[in-house]
Parts: sequence; structure tokens; C-alpha cells
Amino acid sequence: MSQIEALPVTSKELRQETGKDIELGPLLKALREGKDLQGREAQYTIEDGCIMYGQRVCIPRKFQKNVLEELHAGHLGIVKMKAIARSFVYWKNIDKDIEEAAKNCVDCARYKADPTKAKVHYWEYPSMPWERIHVDFAGPIFEHTFFLIVDAHSKWLEVYPMKTTTTKKTIECLRDSFARFGLPRVLVSDNGSQFTSYEFQRFMQRNGVKHKTSAPFKPSSNGQAERYVATLKQSLRAMHKYIYEGTIQQKLSTFLMQYRKAPNVTTTHSPAMLFLKRDIRTRIDLLLPELKTKIQDKLRRDNFEFRDRKFDVGDRVAVRVYRAANTRWKFGTIVNQDGVLHYIIDVQGTLVRRHVDQIRPVGDQVQENIIPIIHQRFPSAEVRENNSNIQHAETAEDISKDPNKELGSSSVQGVPSTDVAVPDLSQSLAKETESETRSPPVPDRPFLGVPGESGDLRRDLFFKEGGDVVYLTATSYRDC
Repeated sequence: MSQIEALPVTSKELRQETGKDIELGPLLKALREGKDLQGREAQYTIEDGCIMYGQRVCIPRKFQKNVLEELHAGHLGIVKMKAIARSFVYWKNIDKDIEEAAKNCVDCARYKADPTKAKVHYWEYPSMPWERIHVDFAGPIFEHTFFLIVDAHSKWLEVYPMKTTTTKKTIECLRDSFARFGLPRVLVSDNGSQFTSYEFQRFMQRNGVKHKTSAPFKPSSNGQAERYVATLKQSLRAMHKYIYEGTIQQKLSTFLMQYRKAPNVTTTHSPAMLFLKRDIRTRIDLLLPELKTKIQDKLRRDNFEFRDRKFDVGDRVAVRVYRAANTRWKFGTIVNQDGVLHYIIDVQGTLVRRHVDQIRPVGDQVQENIIPIIHQRFPSAEVRENNSNIQHAETAEDISKDPNKELGSSSVQGVPSTDVAVPDLSQSLAKETESETRSPPVPDRPFLGVPGESGDLRRDLFFKEGGDVVYLTATSYRDC
């Protein structure tokens, strides 16, 4: 009989079977007669005809296999199975039985995820639920792709089965979640086309949600969603034969109920407790004779140490490249730091953005036959992007037509003019646009375009201040 058809074990059945059990029967008799028990046996009590070990109900041998199957229904692994069991049920050697059940599960062994990769940087822990969410796609699994939304505070998981992963469908799923839980402050995603499209960016801006993306070719920067993608794939594939009846939605619902009930390793609370401020009721609750579980007082946070790797402006570095057929690394110079782990590098006349994992230092003598895009030093004064007194210079299209055109005094209002030649970008623009489709510039902001490796125009602006060249970077440019 399948799990869907199997009836759950109730406290009434436990009460009837406890007196017949070879181990629990004598213990029940001793407790009723008021005998003085020593050692661990002193912790046993009687509650509504059932033997309790602390707040955990003792399971007779007859029902231990049924309870193990119930604990393993979601294929969540040994740790989460033990976490659920320690809140509800007990028998001698229960931890060993759970380990054996999980290790001997063929489906779990077949679809178990690869070992977790080493972590580099950790997001700041949010102060409340739904403050920051992480999104990603999983699949295809059984002809379905799943859209995942993970709350960074509670680890609450929302999953939407999808036939097509278009921007329109993605926005529809987010609208549904926002209608039930409200608007988050921050949404984190990878650089998929669904999240970098103009339609999605407009949806984020109109709802006041700050959109952050991971570095190119570095999906682990969005590790919160990546981990749950692997968990979902493993569980659904393991349940494919175990729960062979029912739709994919029924299997997904079974997984979500088990997951939301299980305490999280990091927070030590279940996602439901942190997100809903209560635990959800599942079939495992039927084992307890109306006992309430205790809530721990504090959240345990992992005390991770981050290895700080930094580069300075002007450092010579090797940069990982992905589009060149016979080249893995190119040499460049650090131009600016963008956030904690990202840097802007001048590589053969092109400005690229890279994660620290994609950069390694080299000696100052390591050179290539290239002409850098800028040799002037940058001033230390901070220049704000939204300064209304600064007028934008000619557009990138004008520069590409006349690359040797100098910036006049009209480029920046109130800044002294000095003749500084703008480098020839026409060849770089032509080379980049041959391999990629260039994204349209923001219509209400003219800018000097510098193409990245993906062909997108970077909203970078150069203007003159005395004998120096000032470099401005808008916060809305695309990743290279």
C-alpha cells in the first residue's frame, strides 16, 4: 500500500499497544504501581495511557517501522529526520534506526546531492521575515521547471511549477507571493534573462523592491536559493517511486509540508515557526496526546570567518575570461572596487566586473601589447552620480562616430576645461556588438558608453577637473 493510502498512527492506537509491548508493558505497570524507578527510567511518566519520555511519546515496537516511514516521507535526510523525532517520538536506539533507514533508502542514495562547496561570503542576516528573498529556477524535473522563492530570515520556501520560464510567468508568480506576504525590501537572483529583462526591472522599480544579482559565471553568490534548488531536486526524484501515485503538485505539497515543519540547522527553528510564528500541524502531531512543543529562546547563528582578499586601485591582476577559445586568463589593471567582493578591471581597453574568485594578482612586469583605455590618475574626491549640477557628455554613439573628439567645457558645468582626448572605442564597440546584442541605453540619460564583455553598454562617464580625469559609475549598469 502506498504512503498516500496508509493510515497514520494515532495516540489511541499507541495507548492500546503500549500495554502489550514486551518492553513498554512492564514499564507501564511499574509506573502505575508507583514503583521507585532509578536512572533514565525515572524520566518516564504516564500521559493519557501513553508512556512519555520527557515530552516525547514512547512508540511500541509494532509501530516503530510506521513512524520511521512517516519521518522519512519527505526524504529530507538524517539530520532533519532526527530533528523532527526529538520533538515528538522516542524508543531505544531511535537515532541508529533513523540513520539506517536513511542510508538504506535507494532513492535517497541515487539522488543525493554533491558535497556542499566551500562558502566565501555570507549575506547579512535579516531582522524580520520577508525582508530579503532569494529566487531561482530548478529543473526540468519530470517535464516541469520549478520557480523557488526563499525567505532569508526564516528559510520559508515557496515553489511554483512552471511549463515555461518566461519573464511574464516569473512576474505572475512573484505577484502571487507579494499578494499573500507583502513586498520584500530586496530580491536576489542570478543573471538569467528573466531577471535582467527590461520588463522585470520595471516591475521591481514600480514596487519599490531593490534587485541584486550575483556575479557573472558565479551562481554561488546566490547560494541561499542554490542550496534549496538541490534539496528540491533530490526530494522530488526520491519520491517519484516512493509516492508513485498522485500528481506532481501532490508530491510537491508533501515535500513542502515536511520541509516547513523540520527545524533548520542554522536557525534551530522550523521555517513555519519563524515565518508564521507557529508550527504547522502535520500527521506526525497525531502521535502526541495533545502536548505542546517547547520553543527555544534564541536563534543560533553560525560564526563564520571570512577570509578577506582585497585589491587596490592600480594593482596588476589576471582576470578570468570565458568567451575566448584559447585563453583562460587576461591581464588588466584594477580601476575601482564595486561592493565587497567585486572589482572593475581595465582589460585591453575594456572595463569588466569580476568576483574576487575570478581575479588573481600578478607582478607589475606582466604586460601585454595593449593600449589601456585610461592612463590618467583618478582624483580621490567623491563624485555623486545624481549631482544635478553635472551635465552628461555626448552619448556613446557620438563617441563611436568620432572617437578622437575632445570633451569640451560644456561636458561638465562648473569644472575647468583641459584638453583630454577620449580613447578610440570604435573598434571595441564593433568587436563586442558582433558577438552579443547590445542592450539599449536608458532613454532619459545620455552617457559615454564603454562596452563590457557581454556587449552591454556601461553607463560610465568621464569629465575633466583640472588636469585629472574623473571617473563616474552609475549604479544601474549591467554585469559584464
